[in-house]
Amino acid sequence: MFFPSPKGIRFHYSKPTNSFMTDSMHSSSNPFDRLHNQLTADESLKVVLNTIVDGVIIADERGVIFSANPAAEKMFGFASHDLIGTNISRLMPSPHRDQHDRYLNEYLAGGQARIIGIGRRVEGLKSDGTLVPIDLSISEVHLGDERIFIGVLRDMTERQRAEEKFQREHAFLESLFETAHAIILVLDTAGKIVRFNGFMEEISGYTLDDVCGNDWFTTFLPLREQERVRSVFHHCLTGQPVQGNINPIVTRTGQERIIAWSARVLKDSAGDMTGVLSIGNDITELHNAEQRLLQSERLAAIGQMMAGLAHESRNSLQRAHACLEMLSLDLDDRPQQRDLTQRTQRALDELQRLYDEVRNYAAPLKLERRECRLSELLKETWEHVQDHTDGKPFEFRIHCDPKVVCCHVDWLRMQQVFRNIFDNSVFACLQNPHAIHGEIDVDVSSVAYQGKPGVSLCIRDNGTGMKPDQIKGIFEPFFTSKTKGTGLGMPIAKRIVEAHGGEIFVGNTIRTGTEINILLPREPA
Repeated sequence: MFFPSPKGIRFHYSKPTNSFMTDSMHSSSNPFDRLHNQLTADESLKVVLNTIVDGVIIADERGVIFSANPAAEKMFGFASHDLIGTNISRLMPSPHRDQHDRYLNEYLAGGQARIIGIGRRVEGLKSDGTLVPIDLSISEVHLGDERIFIGVLRDMTERQRAEEKFQREHAFLESLFETAHAIILVLDTAGKIVRFNGFMEEISGYTLDDVCGNDWFTTFLPLREQERVRSVFHHCLTGQPVQGNINPIVTRTGQERIIAWSARVLKDSAGDMTGVLSIGNDITELHNAEQRLLQSERLAAIGQMMAGLAHESRNSLQRAHACLEMLSLDLDDRPQQRDLTQRTQRALDELQRLYDEVRNYAAPLKLERRECRLSELLKETWEHVQDHTDGKPFEFRIHCDPKVVCCHVDWLRMQQVFRNIFDNSVFACLQNPHAIHGEIDVDVSSVAYQGKPGVSLCIRDNGTGMKPDQIKGIFEPFFTSKTKGTGLGMPIAKRIVEAHGGEIFVGNTIRTGTEINILLPREPA
């Protein structure tokens, strides 16, 4: 028991000291008898030993026990008379029992102390053969030429059980923390990141080491949400739990994930607030599904309305066209009136186009893919658009990677996509007073898209550029910065591109003008 023990040791230290020494200690020629007599004769010491809650065992330099208090008897299940006169090693399990005498002799000979004056967690052997965990501290006391060892033993059974229970619960919580399919986030009272789990790392792209200690709000929230969510956080610090707060977070790639949060304050054992624990459920897919459902319902309503309106208006528009054509035949010698009829016809054509645009946006998309040369498709589309430049000179340039010759797309649908983009570019260039002539550049290159061969189209102009709110709303139905139009051009383009299995987005906004990027697979999925 005086020597090495298993891991998990707690160390104590007690220096050897010269202690009490009386004449009665030398009254007997037997050192053991003298020590035993001294202990039994000292009533004050007996009272202390009998009432102390820790076990106390005193042995001579041979390791022979000459005193054991009641607490030690209870701890090991031995009566005092069963212990006195026996070697301390009987209270040790193997292998320490077998090596005890050698360890003690080495120490007495000036060797290294393995536990004497050090102390540690050990295991003791009870009378019934079971083991008891003990916190053991041993002091060496010199009494003249003799020395004794005083062992103070504390039964650690209950504490060990508590520690094991704590470790089990801690392991369970760690397992729950890391395997939960939800964000578990801990912030300090200043809103700085203390900890988050693997699920947060997975969806955000950041490891805890990347951002630990950073401000949560400026690191993970879009600027538009920072003030509002910080206010919710401060409200939580007042002791009010947060339920159902929804806000996006920005991932490492710049994408946003929609998270529904619940949160409450954390307190230490003294009741002082240490931070906020937040649980976040990723509802991005649910949110997107709801938006798609809402959009579908909206489209269905628009489709029904426009189908009826187009049906009712088609005959009227056709009659108006026929009347204008007949009228124009009688106005050959009156050019001003003839010009007015032509303007009226163009206005009717524009009205019909608006009807068709709204109807097409709401109608289901059916693609007729075929192998198309992109350069030819782009040139043909530009030929339809360049008549609407209001006399301003334009430079239209296509830079096509030789590796990209053809792509399987619906010619007419993609022509509609490019026309909507080119129309916007022409309008933006006409609005730019600093541009002497308009410029539209199209870069076509080969890329890997979703693990397969793909095509990237980057369309840039030198127009007035886009404001942040315009970038945000460009693909929203009925959003427009023009004084005329339905605001469905770019939403229709988005539907067509996505129907092809691709994506469309606003590119670099730092330079002058606007950049629209389109990614398409080369072949149908």
